[in-house]
Amino acid sequence: MLAGAEYIVSPALDIETIKICNRYQKIVIPGAMSVTEVLRAMEAGADVVKIFPAELFGPKIIEAIKGPLPQAPLLPTGGVNLNNVDQWIIAGSFAVGVGGALTAGAKRGDYEEVTETAKEFIKRIKATREEMRK
Repeated sequence: MLAGAEYIVSPALDIETIKICNRYQKIVIPGAMSVTEVLRAMEAGADVVKIFPAELFGPKIIEAIKGPLPQAPLLPTGGVNLNNVDQWIIAGSFAVGVGGALTAGAKRGDYEEVTETAKEFIKRIKATREEMRK
């Protein structure tokens, strides 16, 4: 943070990391995999809670956590792709984290593919949210 980071994303829940981020007024997104961890992260002051590795349970993990914690801002990572991004949004995800499904083109030096894939993710998310508002 002292070097200029504006946010911190972690694969795990660490309360001290959340405290430090809050002290410096930086966005903090800790990882969690259970209702208990999500609750602890929220109570400690997390801005968003990353559900990781989300592919272990699929979009149903979002629905399951949202049952007792409907206000939880959840961000699934791991296993999100163009074929299922709509399911993650419908399940109640605040946003999604995408890695390999977005950057696959870069491994071949095709950065235009990365751009087009990002545009397609945005298009599908917007369409899903619009459909949900109906």
